[in-house]
Amino acid sequence: MKYKPSDFNKVVRLGTIESVPNETNGNLQNTFIEAMALHYAPRTRTMTQQYTLLGTKLEDTVLIVIRHNASLQETMLAQLPDHKYYDIVGISPDESNNIIRYDIVTLKLNQRGVE
Repeated sequence: MKYKPSDFNKVVRLGTIESVPNETNGNLQNTFIEAMALHYAPRTRTMTQQYTLLGTKLEDTVLIVIRHNASLQETMLAQLPDHKYYDIVGISPDESNNIIRYDIVTLKLNQRGVE
């Protein structure tokens, strides 16, 4: 994979959901707690790849490419610039011996409530 530095022009926020007391009334609410922010490059699929995924659990997923990061975990939640939250469905790490390595992260829109 060859990517230019200018391809990484968007930022994904990664973190977890925690129950935090509401400042107004003290009730617990689910809140996104950011652990890290990384630059990413969106990756598109070919039409053949999209047709292959029809009817599978990966049908409505999005691919992003980040620089290799060992602290990235599938239990994390991602927030893209569209302000929607995504579950990490899969991480495809670059296991090559290259100096600069890239991971492909598969994201699926989170259907649970996050405030």
